[in-house]
Amino acid sequence: MVNASPPEAFTLFIDRDAWSAKLDHALRAADIPFVAHRDLFAHDTPDEKWLAEAGRRGWLVLTRDQNIRRRPDELKALRDAGVLLFALTSGNLSAQETADLAVSCWPRMIRLAETTTRPAIFSITRSGDIRRIER
Repeated sequence: MVNASPPEAFTLFIDRDAWSAKLDHALRAADIPFVAHRDLFAHDTPDEKWLAEAGRRGWLVLTRDQNIRRRPDELKALRDAGVLLFALTSGNLSAQETADLAVSCWPRMIRLAETTTRPAIFSITRSGDIRRIER
């Protein structure tokens, strides 16, 4: 199923491991609609639960957790929910670098969301390259 929603309909879900006050501020300043994990879920909520909710709501997920695609239960939850996930590949990005990257990549994330059959996992590199890594 190709997502045909207009760009203004997309919301970015920020996983607990990617959230920071700087990211929050940057997304607000750029008028990017987002929901932070901390706004809806307890810190220790299993990934399977929030992945299911993100998929149900059609959110685009931003995470630092590259292992979601390697853990069978989480990968199954992602696939079952039809999640479109973007994983930051550099684990040592500062909060400001993460914020800058999220804002600069947002237009491409939307274009991918408009044309990609869900579920899908993409990597976002430090340089801003976005590549599909999992169907």
